[in-house]
Amino acid sequence: MRGRTATTTARLALAAIALAGLAGCGSKAAEDPPSRPPAGPSVAERVRVLNADVLVIDGHDTRLADAVAPQPLPDARCWAEALAAKQATAVVRALVRNAGAIRVAPTGRTDDYNRQIAHVWLDNQDLAATLHDLGLAAENSTGRFGWCEPVSAGGQQGAPDVKAFIDLSQN
Repeated sequence: MRGRTATTTARLALAAIALAGLAGCGSKAAEDPPSRPPAGPSVAERVRVLNADVLVIDGHDTRLADAVAPQPLPDARCWAEALAAKQATAVVRALVRNAGAIRVAPTGRTDDYNRQIAHVWLDNQDLAATLHDLGLAAENSTGRFGWCEPVSAGGQQGAPDVKAFIDLSQN
């Protein structure tokens, strides 16, 4: 009997050691991973695009300081302006959706609708300048821009640069 008791005791001791080892492994696996500060909301979650030059940023109604975009219906003065507004808004939504960072610098002024007027940068690119460079907004120099005027009239102050195919071949 004595041999059996020693063998049983040895087996129990080995089982206890094995269980202690497994318990130690299990506790490491159950530990939480190193904590990281929670990521803030994305730019797309922080910004709602109402139209190309009017955004809601972190709950603040914001108008771009240096851009006058075409107005959508029902405020558009013609179908061309309404279509241009739709295109410009789609571009701004895509820029916001793909942006990794946003910076807003309010001017301290508000417009007629009590929206803050601000400079806005997406990934360090001035949104107003981007819209102007793409021909989707005029410079904010004269208030409402005449989007329904013929392109050939030209010469409007703040007008975006619009080129025809014949102009592009001469560069």
